[in-house]
Order: sequence, then C-alpha cells, then structure tokens
Amino acid sequence: MRDYISLSPGKLNDALAQLGMTHRDKIIARNTEIIRSNIATAGRWIADRQFLTWSPPRGGLLALIKYDLPLDSLSLADRLATEYSVMLAPGSAFGYEQHLRLGVGQRPDIFAKGLEEAGKCFQELR
Repeated sequence: MRDYISLSPGKLNDALAQLGMTHRDKIIARNTEIIRSNIATAGRWIADRQFLTWSPPRGGLLALIKYDLPLDSLSLADRLATEYSVMLAPGSAFGYEQHLRLGVGQRPDIFAKGLEEAGKCFQELR
C-alpha cells in the first residue's frame, strides 16, 4: 500500500533493489542460463508433438504455442490447471485462439515437469 500512497519506496524495497543491483551480473547470468535451458527443453518437447508449433522467444520469457486439438484455449488452460497443475494462459485472452502462452522463466526441473504433465493432457485429448 505504501508504494501507492507515498512518493518514496520503503527502506526494505530500497535495500533489496540495491542488493539486486550489486549482484546484477550474477543474477542476469543465472536467469539467462535458465531461459536458454528451458527454451531448448521446450523446443525438443514441441518438436516431438506434430500437433504443436511455436516461435521461441527472442528477447523475453513468453511464447505462444499453437495447437491442433479439439478444445478452445480457455477450456484447455482450465483443464491443464485443474487436472494437471500446469499454468498456461489461454491464447484467447490475447486474441490468439488455439494457442497457449508459455513462460520460460521457471526453474528448469519444475519447467520440465510442467511440460511432462501438459503432454499427458495433450495425449489424452489426441
């Protein structure tokens, strides 16, 4: 609430920001490796599924996966979340039906597990 009603951030916010800036090279290197690893993992996973296509992110953490399955993106995203604990945003929220938005910034082991679970859902729908 303080950030909304005050002209200055809190002291803890300042301390955390300063700590992050002090170690920015390590943070950037760590995050870059996570992103590269996850993009490679997603690329292999998508290539193994003829009904999926994508363009990997070139400068960020988000991509759209296009799918050929008999379900609209909101229903598919809801099913992934409720039955498989996988959070992929429905493409329809961004004007891209038959797509899911994928974020590649998660810890690689959790990311790979999410793809594995999504694969189970997709296999069931095929």
